[in-house]
Amino acid sequence: MAIKLRAVRNEDFAALHALDQACFAPGIAWSKAELLYFLKYPGNVAILAEDAGVPVGFAIAGTQRRQGKLLGRLITIDVDAARRRRGVGEALLKAAEERLREAGATTVLLEVAVDNSAAQAFYERHGFTRTGRIPGYYLGRIDALVMEKEAGEAL
Repeated sequence: MAIKLRAVRNEDFAALHALDQACFAPGIAWSKAELLYFLKYPGNVAILAEDAGVPVGFAIAGTQRRQGKLLGRLITIDVDAARRRRGVGEALLKAAEERLREAGATTVLLEVAVDNSAAQAFYERHGFTRTGRIPGYYLGRIDALVMEKEAGEAL
């Protein structure tokens, strides 16, 4: 598998939406309007992973200011179920973190469902630590863990 990363283009939208619907449960997966919002939000970056021209994953990240500091926020990493554990997510994470560092972010944060142990383990392997919990973040009933790492840390 030869993964190629590139910026998301407008014509990728249908494939990204289908991938997000496959990756997440109904109600957690984004509607078309939500996905478009995150793709078009000023300052966000969207990275596509392809294998032989076929989309196999994507990441969206952006920055936000908190208490005068510029923080990076990993909004999502979606990887086709058949391509997981093959380096696609890691490649997308590295690329997203690099874009956030280039933008001047000092810390990268993300939210992950408390019942998504595979994602939690993935992020912990890549230097993220649990720093908080948001009650009812998903569907109004599933808590999210907040995880963070310093933007300068190597993966």
